[in-house]
Amino acid sequence: MTSAPTEARRTDPSQYSGTFAADELYSLPSVDGIDPESAPEISPDYPENRQFCANPVCREPVGRRIGSQPRMKRGFCPFCQTPFCFEVKLKQGDMIGNRYEVCRLQAVGGMGWIYLAKDRELNDTYVALKGMINPTHVQRLNLAHVERDALTRLDHPNIVRIVGYAEHPDPRTGDPDHYIVMECVVGETLQHRLDGGITKLEEVTAYGQSILAALAYMHDEGLLYCDMKPENVMHAGKRVKIIDFGGTRAIDDQASEWVSTRGFAVPLAEKKRKGLDARSDVYTVGKTLAKLLEVAMQREPEYDRMRVGLESLEHLIARATAPYDARFVSAKEMLEQLDGVHRELLSLRDGQPRAVPSARFEDMVELLDASLGAVPSAERWTAGLDRKVDDGVPDDVISDGLPGPASAASGLPLPRIDENDPAADLLADTRVLAEPRKRLREYFERGEHLWRSVELNLAAARAYLELDEPAEADRCILQAQERLGDRVAYDWRIAWHQGLLRLAKGEVDAAERWFHACYRLLPGEEIPKLAIGFCLEQRGDTVGAHRYYEAVRCRDDRQASVVFGLTRIALRQGERREAVSILDRLPRVSRHYYATKIAAVRILLARLADQAPDSEDVNEAADRLPKLFLDGGEENGDARQRMVALLHEAALRRVWRGASRLSDAVAEDVREDGLRNLLERSYQELAKHARDQQAHDVLIDRANSIRPWSWW
Repeated sequence: MTSAPTEARRTDPSQYSGTFAADELYSLPSVDGIDPESAPEISPDYPENRQFCANPVCREPVGRRIGSQPRMKRGFCPFCQTPFCFEVKLKQGDMIGNRYEVCRLQAVGGMGWIYLAKDRELNDTYVALKGMINPTHVQRLNLAHVERDALTRLDHPNIVRIVGYAEHPDPRTGDPDHYIVMECVVGETLQHRLDGGITKLEEVTAYGQSILAALAYMHDEGLLYCDMKPENVMHAGKRVKIIDFGGTRAIDDQASEWVSTRGFAVPLAEKKRKGLDARSDVYTVGKTLAKLLEVAMQREPEYDRMRVGLESLEHLIARATAPYDARFVSAKEMLEQLDGVHRELLSLRDGQPRAVPSARFEDMVELLDASLGAVPSAERWTAGLDRKVDDGVPDDVISDGLPGPASAASGLPLPRIDENDPAADLLADTRVLAEPRKRLREYFERGEHLWRSVELNLAAARAYLELDEPAEADRCILQAQERLGDRVAYDWRIAWHQGLLRLAKGEVDAAERWFHACYRLLPGEEIPKLAIGFCLEQRGDTVGAHRYYEAVRCRDDRQASVVFGLTRIALRQGERREAVSILDRLPRVSRHYYATKIAAVRILLARLADQAPDSEDVNEAADRLPKLFLDGGEENGDARQRMVALLHEAALRRVWRGASRLSDAVAEDVREDGLRNLLERSYQELAKHARDQQAHDVLIDRANSIRPWSWW
């Protein structure tokens, strides 16, 4: 007999198939399956080393060879007398439920024989029939019913679809055997793909996304999968599907037989102590991805380019397979981080950004730059004539703009507020207050009853860091740790704030270690990598800093702080053109776009170590300068006059050094006297904006000293 699947749809599966990205983001090479009837023959002999008693209390080997005695496929367990049967029951031509004609034995799963059949009522469409192996114990039969009921309920693109179910009499006993009728998935299992189909790291995360999306959907349906491994995942065409639901159980079911595979399942000690839950499935996914990664690493063609992405993927797998309390709490949480790792791998591969808003950090507002992206202050010209070189023109060496550790500690972004925290509303209201003292006053006045809140203590710590009061910040972080109790070692917020605290104290090595701890907990996030890169730059490790900065920039080219970090590294290496090129990559949508344009002009006009700008550099700066947005758009404001003065100074130096080929964009008259006249007027304009009489007099002295010589 046959029955149609029942309608029991509670969850929209689309939220798990496309939550984080369009389908093309996770595209995989197409795997074209062969004609199912042309596939290699499957041995009808069940593996002898997998013959165990079906009684979960017993589980002793049964039917094994003893000396010259052959193995037995049918019989009774000598220890508990439970019957066993490991015989294939269907043969070619058998008609199941008066509808499905058996073609051949197709595969053997952990608990069932899989037969290829044709649906005679649907134009001989291929289907798969799954029948129980050893259906002789009540708990095994119950598991078969659980699998059937689970597949009937589930509707997800990454889960094999049930067509129906049927009964057929056992050819020896006449008792009815039950068969699940499923869509026929033609392709390769991931176990087969391990033999040559996986060649890049991002394929590992693409498979992981499909698996986790399906498991997240199952968990919301109240089900655990329990037996994830490469041979239970099919790659068919461009679609990935989970098959073999023999180990499926309700999340709250701790009594049914545990179907698992050694090497992929959680340790037995954990199962006894914690039972099975979503973290158990997360562990099996981690083990599955580890197996795929082991193969992908051997074939990865661009190891150096992908180095940070590989590190992120290793951290992702390490957390998925960590001890229970340190593990991702759900498939959704792991999927969120995997999405970030996958985007990072793709962007490292082709250089194309794939940014999405962070789920854990606020947008990066502050720019980690001390001065490079700003118009130089008037003090450059008014600090006294003792700084002059080249006949009264100030020194043209610029700082690379590396901010101090304490400045970075207050400039790195804030974590997003945990909406479940009791102080969430208070923190949302006060986050708009820029002045940290005002925020602290609000915390103490309105949050007196909320100081058990982890978020409130961490927010107070951040305010104290902005006020350069690290001792008070340390006290608040310790209070937050006390609130977390045993969870403190696995809370990324603590690692992040400890890193900020160490940075504020100037303890860069310790800060880097804490940021690495945060990175291990959040391998898909960009901000911990930015912080690590900054620490490495502070320590003088430009190679390491460049690696982390570039990984962030590739994924999100709007991150201005990493653009300035990469620019600083180029400047230290004397790479003027490379530094300008890096700045030019920041897209216009960035809030710090104009800072990069100012920095580019300053770099073109500055002396880098012993390397003076050439005429081409000065000409390009002259072309760029009118396009700068300065002084709120005012045509001849103070900031623009300072930038014009820089241009005229650099042009005059080129003339003094015997250079030619300065363009009309620099000046109509690019001879020495013409440039002296222009620079004189620039200093006079700056004097008009001087902050006091002394500064005014210094600038007038500079104007007089640069005036062309006159014999009249």
